Amino acid sequence: MKALIDKVKDTKICLSYLGLFNDDITTRLIAISEYYLENKTDLGKLKNKVSLLIAECFQNIIRHSGMKDQPGLPTDNPDFFQLSILEDRVVLSSCNLIDNDRIDALNEKMMLVNSLSSEELKQLYQEVLANGSFSEKGGANLGLIEMARKSGLPIKYAFQEYTGTQSRFFLSLEAATTKERISAGPDILYHVNSYLDLRDHKVIMLYKGDLSKDIIVSLINMLQNNFIDDRKPSSKEKRFMVSLIEVLQNISKHGKTINGSKEGVFCISMLKGDYIIDSGNYIEEASREGLEKTLTDISGMSAEGIGRLYKERLLDNVITEDGNCGLGLLEIAKNSGNNFRYAITRTPEKEWFYTIKIKI
Repeated sequence: MKALIDKVKDTKICLSYLGLFNDDITTRLIAISEYYLENKTDLGKLKNKVSLLIAECFQNIIRHSGMKDQPGLPTDNPDFFQLSILEDRVVLSSCNLIDNDRIDALNEKMMLVNSLSSEELKQLYQEVLANGSFSEKGGANLGLIEMARKSGLPIKYAFQEYTGTQSRFFLSLEAATTKERISAGPDILYHVNSYLDLRDHKVIMLYKGDLSKDIIVSLINMLQNNFIDDRKPSSKEKRFMVSLIEVLQNISKHGKTINGSKEGVFCISMLKGDYIIDSGNYIEEASREGLEKTLTDISGMSAEGIGRLYKERLLDNVITEDGNCGLGLLEIAKNSGNNFRYAITRTPEKEWFYTIKIKI
């Protein structure tokens, strides 16, 4: 996980998602971006623009997704979306399959929209809206014009062959406080490599940033789309979701507040049929010893001992409305068969950082 996290260390928030896409996920992601831009940054004026760009980008993925009829978790070629909020701009990137016989026409349209001024884009948008001649795919390429208009900056894109009949279509949009700064932004190859790294590590979701209650709710609902899609989740899927909720709630309740945020990071992946949860967050000095003792005690228990103590803790008077970190860790141990590893380390900034890796 460390190599993946290092790639996004300079972002205020970074959310990478690989899997099934639908309109509900669009809504959740817009909610996360609006909350963060409005409450945690000086980029509030970009909020509406970013929301519109996210919606257009998702519609492009949903229309052309190669996974529409594939329930469950990501394949070896999942659709991809990433939201990155930096100091002075927001970057959106995506990847989805397209048929190879559409590449030439799409490339021509991309070059056209990138060559036009804002006034020319507006005129083209109105013409296409009136006669529909710009695209054989209905609103798909109309959406590309709208992306260029709303961003006000060139759209970065690339094609990468996948099979003899299909290719990956990579797209990157940026909304910035100043257009001059954008020249220093990452090129499309950066986004291509980010996707390939995440795919090769079998990542479903990677998140770095604020883990307040509002954001956690949206993240959980996004992930549920990979498991609850007109079907009943398996026992393993249920145990995974419960464990993930416990991890995120513990960060939200017990993590250290830094610059007004409960900063944390987590990575969800699936490897050889197992769900892997990696998470990390800062903790207070005063809670370090107690947390370390609880983790040590639980890791040395048998399954029977964990189950017995869990039942006792459910009725324990020490459980308050603020939550009980020990109970959450017992839930994780119970669901994973005590298959977890942890570490509490001192950072160069003299902060304590807690990491846990869970396999289910």
